[in-house]
Amino acid sequence: MTVLLVAVIILIGWYQIDGQPLAETEQYLHGEGYSVVESSDGSLIFTPAAGNGYGLVIMHGALIKPQSYAKTAAFFVERGYAVYLPYGFARLSITAVNDAARRAQEFGVDGWFVIGHSMGGLSSMTLIAKHPLTIKAVALWASAIPSDFSDSSLPILFLWGDHDGLLPAERFAQTRQNLPASTQFITVKGGNHQNFAMYSHQFFDAQATIDWAEQISFANQQTADFFARFLE
Repeated sequence: MTVLLVAVIILIGWYQIDGQPLAETEQYLHGEGYSVVESSDGSLIFTPAAGNGYGLVIMHGALIKPQSYAKTAAFFVERGYAVYLPYGFARLSITAVNDAARRAQEFGVDGWFVIGHSMGGLSSMTLIAKHPLTIKAVALWASAIPSDFSDSSLPILFLWGDHDGLLPAERFAQTRQNLPASTQFITVKGGNHQNFAMYSHQFFDAQATIDWAEQISFANQQTADFFARFLE
């Protein structure tokens, strides 16, 4: 009983410390040319005033709240994408896959692009494999992929920081084997795991040599350039 109690206390503490949005996220929850709505389940929808006809799903990492991806959402909504950020039960995006697919059908867009960070990468690939959405391309940011998706025909971009403590080089190599040979890989020099989003703390990560604003801006631009190749 004592061991269980200690485990529960540790888990509660972990949820309180990891993945909390930075105060700077607030500035991206409103802006000229788009509106933001938070659903009752905690998911966020960024709607552009003038859309480009496409949607973007951003699948969050484990314990990370969708608001932490507000800078990325604002970047893409300003480019005309309707951006949907699901919120998984227990802050695990893998639990949001089925509901995200259902809600995506309600947007009325011509097709979807997907970004997945950390666990969100596996959630993204699971979403694509299990549900008949029209997906144009996917970007995986610092995502360990333990399942085999090497037969996927989708265009895939993979960004990895060379200071990532949760996805070190040997684990990254295993992930590469589970993705198609056509996957485009980009190394973020000085980037770590945490700085792909705007949140307070990441246990077991290494220290980055670039800050979160620079890393997110780099990831946003590389991903937007990749996606632009598949806009019709």
